[in-house]
Amino acid sequence: MTKQQVHDVEKLVNEKIVENAPVSWAEIPYAEAKQRTDIIQFFGEKYGDAVRVLQIGGSPHALNGYSMELCGGTHVRSTSEIGPFRIVKEEAIAAGVRRIEAVAGDAARSWTKQEAARQQEKFEALARRKPGIASLPVFKNDATTSEMLQQVDARAEHLEDVELEVREWEKQSAKTAETELRSRAVQIANQLTASHAGKSLYVAEVQDGDGKLLQAVADALKSKFKGPIFLVGAAHGSVALVASVPKEMTSRFQANKLIQQIAPIVGGKGGGRPENAQGAGKDSSKIAEALAKARELLS
Repeated sequence: MTKQQVHDVEKLVNEKIVENAPVSWAEIPYAEAKQRTDIIQFFGEKYGDAVRVLQIGGSPHALNGYSMELCGGTHVRSTSEIGPFRIVKEEAIAAGVRRIEAVAGDAARSWTKQEAARQQEKFEALARRKPGIASLPVFKNDATTSEMLQQVDARAEHLEDVELEVREWEKQSAKTAETELRSRAVQIANQLTASHAGKSLYVAEVQDGDGKLLQAVADALKSKFKGPIFLVGAAHGSVALVASVPKEMTSRFQANKLIQQIAPIVGGKGGGRPENAQGAGKDSSKIAEALAKARELLS
């Protein structure tokens, strides 16, 4: 069922509840009930010679209501006793068959309080992702059940809008961050190219460089330099390592083996492919030692 279909069913049920239609029942022969296509019965159930027909609406006991089914249970005497109705779940249980779960009356009131708490948790999670989002509408526990359901609906709409806003903001922020990362990587690559002119390998520390920045620098260097590259940087309390080796040189040097031998020096580990590998550690005091080891292995 689509969201609109669920809403239409819910709206129809609530309209019938507000109508305060009478609920009545009558006993008739099962043979007669079987001939009536407007009386619902459940496949697999066993019925006796006489059956009880529950009817909502129409004239009491006339079997002309808008809802009739075979049922032996007890029921309200009019639909208004049911109270506000809310569908909380619908799912497929067989081919062409769906199950609807709903609450009404006191159960609906309890559900609104639980739903309001879930909405608050979701809002707080969104607020952590993007500061400054519009506040969630207040939920009043002392309102009527119908008013509480309306509050939950208003909060749900607000959360949908905020979630879309957060997703778009994160998408744009990611694009901006990627652009800034590549721009900074190109600048660093140009500086390294100038400082390593005439050298057959690049071994260098990138200030405040995390794994993403080091990889972006290595990628930028590949178009300028056809030799092995080893970069190390420290940021956010972690040491990042990146090694890159041209494919035609992997018979002599393998990036993954370089990382596996050097990462333990800074208290970490790593791996990857012969052409490109990454690692991470925690001991920034050993960066100079790691660089010296890289020069030794690549000499």
